[in-house]
Amino acid sequence: MKPSATIIGGSMAGLFAATALSKKGWEISIHEKVPVPLSGRGAGIATYDELADLVFKATNNNNVLGTTAKLRVSLDNDGNINGSYNYPQIYTSWQYLFSILREQISDENYYMGDDCIKIEQNNHEAIAYFENGKKKRSDLIIIANGIKSDLRSYVDKSAHPQYAEYVGWRGVVNEEEISNKSLETLSNYFIIVLPHNQQIACYPIAGEGENPFEIGKRRINWIWYKPIPTKLLKELLLGKSGQQYEDGIPPNEIRQEVISDLFEEAQNNLPPQLVELVKATKQPLIQPIFDLKSMKMHNGRVVTIGDAAFTARPHVGMGVTKAAMDAFKLSEYLGDNFNLDKLSNWEHSRLKESQFIVNRGRKLGNYLSLPKENENLIMPNIQNVLKDTAISLYDIEDYQ
Repeated sequence: MKPSATIIGGSMAGLFAATALSKKGWEISIHEKVPVPLSGRGAGIATYDELADLVFKATNNNNVLGTTAKLRVSLDNDGNINGSYNYPQIYTSWQYLFSILREQISDENYYMGDDCIKIEQNNHEAIAYFENGKKKRSDLIIIANGIKSDLRSYVDKSAHPQYAEYVGWRGVVNEEEISNKSLETLSNYFIIVLPHNQQIACYPIAGEGENPFEIGKRRINWIWYKPIPTKLLKELLLGKSGQQYEDGIPPNEIRQEVISDLFEEAQNNLPPQLVELVKATKQPLIQPIFDLKSMKMHNGRVVTIGDAAFTARPHVGMGVTKAAMDAFKLSEYLGDNFNLDKLSNWEHSRLKESQFIVNRGRKLGNYLSLPKENENLIMPNIQNVLKDTAISLYDIEDYQ
C-alpha cells in the first residue's frame, strides 16, 4: 500500500510537498482554507539555481522562470546610479510560479474551503479534522499553511511570530504605465535605495498577459521598509470600515489618508524614478514584518514546513526556496515509505539551515527597527546591502 500524506495549506510550501512526495509514490491531498483560487497579488520572488532545480524536479518545466537583471544598483536623490554590484539574477512572480506548480496537482486532490481545525495521531495514523465535518486519515500530516498557522502548536507550542517593529509597503506596476525615462532604470536593474532609517528595493517581474517576460509587458515590483513601532502599528492597521486588524490588513481596507501620506513621503524622499513607481501603484499593500523560529519541525506523524515552521524577513529572499528545500528534503528522507526515525533525521537537517536564514534576516534588517531619531541608528553601507540582499545560500561567506 502506498504511504499517504495530508497537506494543510495550498500555497507554495504545500504544492512543493505534494509534487515532491508524489514523485516518490505517495498518495497526497492538499487542503486549503481559502475557498477561492489563491492570489499572490503580484508579489515578486528572487530565484536562485537551487530553486530553479527544484522547480524543474517538481514540474519538468525548464523554461526561464522570470526576468533577468544582471546588475544591482543604488540611486542618489536625483536618480543617478551611485553604486553597483554585479549579481545576475532571475526574478519571477508569485502568481507565475504558483500556476506552474498548481498544474501538477489534479483538482480531485486539491480541496479549497477545507479548514483544518484539529489534528490527532496514534501509532498507526494521523487524523485531520475539518470545520465542515470531514475527517482525513493518513500516514503523515504536513502543516504548510504559513506564519499565521494555528496548527503549528501540534508540533511546537513555543513558536510564535515576533513583530520586527517595521513594515514593508509593497506594490506592482505594469511597465506600460511608467514613462520611458523611468523605465530606462527600472526595467534593467535590481535597485536598492536607503533613505535615512528606511530601505526601498524594486526589480522587474513577469507580466500577467501573453509574453509575460517581454520588456514593456512585464511589471515592476517594489517593497519599501519603514519603521513602525508596535504602538503605532495598531493605528496603521485600522481599516476604513472601522475594523481593527492585528497583524495585517486587506488592501481595500487601507485608509486613503494613509496612502496619501505614503505618496507624499515618496515625493520628498525618493529618487524620481521611484516616486513615479510608487505613485503609479493602484493599490499599495502593507506587510508587517515578522520573524518566526521553531525549535521542532516534527512531532510523531505531524511536520511543519515553509513559513509555518520558520519565517525570515524578506531581505534574505529565501521564503519560497526554503519551502521547496523543506519539501524535497522531506521526500528524500522518506522515500517511498514512512519511518519516524527518518523524520527525526530530516528535522535535524532543516533546523540548522532554517535558523541560519532567520538570523541572517534579522541581521540585515536590524537597523530598520530603530526610529530615525534614535542615537544608536547607524545606516548600513549601500555596497554591503547590494551585495547581501536576496542572494543564494551558497554565495554567503559565513554559511556552513
